[in-house]
Amino acid sequence: MTEPAIEGQALIAQMLMKHRSELFATLIAAIRNPHDAEDLLQDVSLAASTSWAQYKPGTPFLAWAREIARRRILDFAKKKSRRFALLEPDVLEALDAAAVTVETEQPLEPRRDALRQCLTKVDGDARRILELRYGEKREVSRIAEIVGRSVQGSYAVIKRTKQLLRECIVARLKGAP
Repeated sequence: MTEPAIEGQALIAQMLMKHRSELFATLIAAIRNPHDAEDLLQDVSLAASTSWAQYKPGTPFLAWAREIARRRILDFAKKKSRRFALLEPDVLEALDAAAVTVETEQPLEPRRDALRQCLTKVDGDARRILELRYGEKREVSRIAEIVGRSVQGSYAVIKRTKQLLRECIVARLKGAP
């Protein structure tokens, strides 16, 4: 493989990692099954990697990758036609357009950065509960057992912490420290 080809592959891999959650959200919204969406995300990643030469650096990568995802969704629906109810193509296009609009008007990267900064302020039980819930994807009943709280108490900590994080993110996005 030539050096430009390797650089192109590296760029595509980097962009796929950066936009993984947005692509997954597109897939899950269309097919509503997380396991199938994960499989399709792998297909989209492979298709993007093999067709990297078609991508023009400087153009919106996410729109390009979403088009690949849309084609994979339609292929998936054809294969599963008897067991699968796909959203109408015009609805899929409207979802895609809305996603592009949201990404343009409210880019995720500044919000992610704000969330990372705000998470540094969460400690103790709240931090542990968030790690168990969102990092390890544990059920709240199991989290309650692990941290020695009631289920209601664990839900309350999650709710309060999410509200504090939301407020912190909003403040950071408005420029407050």
